[in-house]
Amino acid sequence: MSKPSLLILDEPLAGLDDGSREVAMDSLADFVGGKTVLLVLNDWAALPDWIDHVAYLSGGRIDYQGPMDPTAARSWLGQMVVLTNEAQALPAPLPSSVPGLSAERALVEMRDIRVRFEDRVIFDGLNWRIDPGVHWQVSGANGSGKTTLLSLITGDSPHCYTNDLEVFGFKRGSGESIWQIKQYIGFVSSELHLAYRVSGTVESVIISGFFDSVGVYQRPTAAQKSAAASWLALIGLTGARQQPFTQQSFGNQRLLLIARALVKQPALLILDEPCLGLDAFNRGLVLALIEKLIQGRETTVLYVSHDHRDQLPSIKNTLRLERD
Repeated sequence: MSKPSLLILDEPLAGLDDGSREVAMDSLADFVGGKTVLLVLNDWAALPDWIDHVAYLSGGRIDYQGPMDPTAARSWLGQMVVLTNEAQALPAPLPSSVPGLSAERALVEMRDIRVRFEDRVIFDGLNWRIDPGVHWQVSGANGSGKTTLLSLITGDSPHCYTNDLEVFGFKRGSGESIWQIKQYIGFVSSELHLAYRVSGTVESVIISGFFDSVGVYQRPTAAQKSAAASWLALIGLTGARQQPFTQQSFGNQRLLLIARALVKQPALLILDEPCLGLDAFNRGLVLALIEKLIQGRETTVLYVSHDHRDQLPSIKNTLRLERD
């Protein structure tokens, strides 16, 4: 074993007491210099300092891989283990005054939608239906109409009043208010992330989701604080509860904003390019959280992305938009 081209160490510390583990790792540190080593571990806390690349194996496949320093890897792997723990269910929703929706009725139904801006036609004859519990991924290049499509659902486009569109049982243009629509929607985008720059703790960001506000300007209830604690546990950030939001990593900020959108367990969660601007490992954390949401079956997910790397195997329905 003095000059192997590849040294494979499969759980080399298994069964060793603490003292023996330390001796073994010190010996390996002296031995591996200049060699290619594949170290297989199920305890991310035991990751040695001489490791410079990490791969995470989940469900029989390598989901995430790339260069990382060991300190960052330990923290990241810890969160991944929490997020991919199938035994950990989504927090239970708090009692709500929002009227319930029929499980038999579409959340969104578009019929023969036509949208035109001056000389450019965005949609011509679009028919689309989102049923409860049926998750969708919307893909398409920049300029293909993804933002316009979302604005029709959220009510932020005047074209929702000139088309045959029904959202959460409301026929658009029938006298409903914008807040009657938005009470059923959770929304996260990179634009929201950039705009969320108020001072506050990690906990307060999640609690702000109960008030649909950027920041918290009233005293939260004990139940709301408990719910925030449950969401922090789900995303592996319990220890950061009182830390400033602005001092968290970019990826953890995005996770927190998704949790913020979910504290009220909305009927429809719209994720508009949630991985935009994230590196491979933070992308992995966000995608793992989205997979967890889909498994929870409480909220229907509408996931919008132009990046082929962000395909989610648990989303079976895709709407692809093409730019003319």
